[in-house]
Amino acid sequence: MQNQHLSFEEFKALFQDSFDSQEELLREYNSFLLIFKQLDQAPVPDLSSREKANIFRRSWQGQPQESSLILTWLGLFRQPAVTFALGIVIGCILVLAVTNDHIDLPLTVSPDQLLTVEKTKYTQTYKGKVIKELYPQFENPKIVVERAEESSSPHRVLHGTLDDGKIYVVWNL
Repeated sequence: MQNQHLSFEEFKALFQDSFDSQEELLREYNSFLLIFKQLDQAPVPDLSSREKANIFRRSWQGQPQESSLILTWLGLFRQPAVTFALGIVIGCILVLAVTNDHIDLPLTVSPDQLLTVEKTKYTQTYKGKVIKELYPQFENPKIVVERAEESSSPHRVLHGTLDDGKIYVVWNL
């Protein structure tokens, strides 16, 4: 088998920018040819059939095998852009699921609840620890925000008692 080497024109096209002058390029090409001539003349020992089989087996195992459909899909999901987009989609689905289905938790009133709000059509009543701290001189204080109609401005009134519940107080705020 005759080994084919690069011609001078091919060598020049590849390495022309690496050398300053034409003489340096020609000298490098000649040394390139000399090395390959020495390699062509070097004796190569024959390999046994067992060694050939081992070389073939190692090269065959190094080649990528055809992957199954599952491995192809897993390879697709390993791509950063696909993983990022999938995370965005799953996050949006979870947010929609949480915001659309409200969880009804039983409302338990603790004795030290800070603020409770009772709403009716035209009134809102505020009671709790916060109101008691704002108006400590009253017993059982509550603030009622009333509207005569939906379009009217709100009217705030403080309700409470004094002297162990003997005097009922209504104070406009």
